[in-house]
Amino acid sequence: MKKGFTLIELIVVIGLVAILGLVITSNLTGAFSNQQDEQYTFFKETLEDAACTFIDLEVASSKKTSCRNNGSCTVNLQTLLEQGLIVDSDLVNPKTGTAVSTSNTVTISYNAEGIKSCSYNE
Repeated sequence: MKKGFTLIELIVVIGLVAILGLVITSNLTGAFSNQQDEQYTFFKETLEDAACTFIDLEVASSKKTSCRNNGSCTVNLQTLLEQGLIVDSDLVNPKTGTAVSTSNTVTISYNAEGIKSCSYNE
């Protein structure tokens, strides 16, 4: 009697290992993509929160009330850097790993009830 595997058995085992590899790879890719999306959402929220804080400080000090009167205004990232509300490390896009331009803006809008919303503009 010969000991060992037949060619058919080897092909079946290699096929099963390949299928498992594809399943694992696709799951890992999805996990990394979801993590990047979450990091990007946090990145945008950080910039939007900083801009909203800036406008609140400006309104509180009576330097700028036209934002609410006009219904909206924009703040560029350079202003947020200069005011110390964000730091250089906040300006790295987690999806691409590249620095964003300090000329990018955040728009602060007020609805009819005076409720403020902020949105990052790339």
